[in-house]
Amino acid sequence: MLIVVWQGTPPPDKADWISILRDVLAGEVGAYRLVFKQETQGWRFTLEFREDERSQDEGLVANSPESVAYNIYAGLAEGGKPVDPTWTPGKA
Repeated sequence: MLIVVWQGTPPPDKADWISILRDVLAGEVGAYRLVFKQETQGWRFTLEFREDERSQDEGLVANSPESVAYNIYAGLAEGGKPVDPTWTPGKA
């Protein structure tokens, strides 16, 4: 499951952002909630992760929430979205 929230006005190409997020999270397990906030140099986000029943599968190898946050950041940056280049995902 994916929940996306923008604090303030979302970008006009919000559908493109959602498409990138879905692509990045397609192989991930669990539920994710992203909250985007626009800062002076671009967008930043916080990521909340909740495990689901697939997360408990002993044979499953999954990325850490930190790796997922980095992959989201990289996917948005590669997609040309104005994410803050001075920010590291996972830090508020």
